Amino acid sequence: MWLALLGGAVLTLMAITTVLSVAGRYFFSAPIQGDTEIVQMFTAVVVALCLPYCQMRLGNVIVDVLTASAPRAFRMTMDIIGSLLLGGLFAILAYYTYDGGLAAAKYGNETMMLRMKEWYFYQTIAFGFLLTAIAGFAKPIALLADYEGSK
Repeated sequence: MWLALLGGAVLTLMAITTVLSVAGRYFFSAPIQGDTEIVQMFTAVVVALCLPYCQMRLGNVIVDVLTASAPRAFRMTMDIIGSLLLGGLFAILAYYTYDGGLAAAKYGNETMMLRMKEWYFYQTIAFGFLLTAIAGFAKPIALLADYEGSK
């Protein structure tokens, strides 16, 4: 939950940055340099930090039109399968994002205008993806612990 709150705080700062940049451009012909880089890089970080909390709350968007009237056990089984698939996919994403961060650090990749080191963002995103994978693998345990049979 703390990472989701941190993500929300970063999102708020991004919104303030955008408003100040637009106002500066409109009133003073002086936008914040690199505002688009700031928003682009931090958007990915915000999403990655909020995903683990979303997964633990089962807050991801699902299409349950066909399963809404299905028995509870079937719906729970589908939630478990979906959660495990999500965990596996995010484990792969975490690995490759981490690896991309190592490559970005090795080659000194920077953003174009502000010269921010890209690997910081890669590693933060990889951390969020790793926590999402862990949440994907842990949520089925919580679902099974709360299951009370076919009531």
